[in-house]
Amino acid sequence: MGPFTSLVIEDRSGIVSIALNRPDRRNAFDRRMVTELCEAFTTLAGDQTLRAVILSGTGSAFCGGADLRWMSPDQPLSQGEAREDAERLVRMYRAIDECPCPVIGRIHGSAFGGGVGLVAVCDVAVAAQDTVFALSEVRLGLIPAVIAPFLLRKSGESFVRRYALTGESFPASVANQYGLVHDVIEPDKLQTRIDELADAALRVAPQAARETKALLHRLLTRADDDGWEACAAANATARLSHEAREGLQAFFSKRSPAWSREGDK
Repeated sequence: MGPFTSLVIEDRSGIVSIALNRPDRRNAFDRRMVTELCEAFTTLAGDQTLRAVILSGTGSAFCGGADLRWMSPDQPLSQGEAREDAERLVRMYRAIDECPCPVIGRIHGSAFGGGVGLVAVCDVAVAAQDTVFALSEVRLGLIPAVIAPFLLRKSGESFVRRYALTGESFPASVANQYGLVHDVIEPDKLQTRIDELADAALRVAPQAARETKALLHRLLTRADDDGWEACAAANATARLSHEAREGLQAFFSKRSPAWSREGDK
């Protein structure tokens, strides 16, 4: 497995820690990170000694979602290339979601866009009290197509409608209210709680835990192959839309997009 340039991986006797490692970009993922995460979790799926994975981020944030430089409209992209990127994202999220052993999310700082999707595919997620979340895609003319199935399953339709349609940020307490995260912890006690959960994973019967997760996955997974195809297609189409071009150009120009009416009170 590896070597990787955008991940830091440590193996501690059955507990593997994977840290997103682009702190200068708030751990926003680009094509390389997406590929590396998919490879890491696909490889770990075959490790019978694995008891749990801890997913975290280095620096000041958990994950800022997709790197907008990767998404920039200044980089020419065909419909086919956009579709390939979207399908790559689907594979990444599914590789994490389908990891045979528990995935524990250590969430701090901020989780935006696709970063919220990473939280949603963690089996157990613990957030620092001061963490800020946002499904910010619609503010940029994009849509949370690839992560929508995971969010609906984890936090429900009411939550997704509320925050995916407004793009508003929300605190860790709201993430906890809707089941996106399970524990909200004082920042200086976050690592202690993560260590406790890792210890708990080492105390359960490993095969029973794997079979339990596999059973839950069969019972709870609703998106069939056609559903994933639709998600990838919607993601690619939105990425190449006029609204996405305007939203991203506005972001890079530090101005409001043309559709914004923030001043109309």
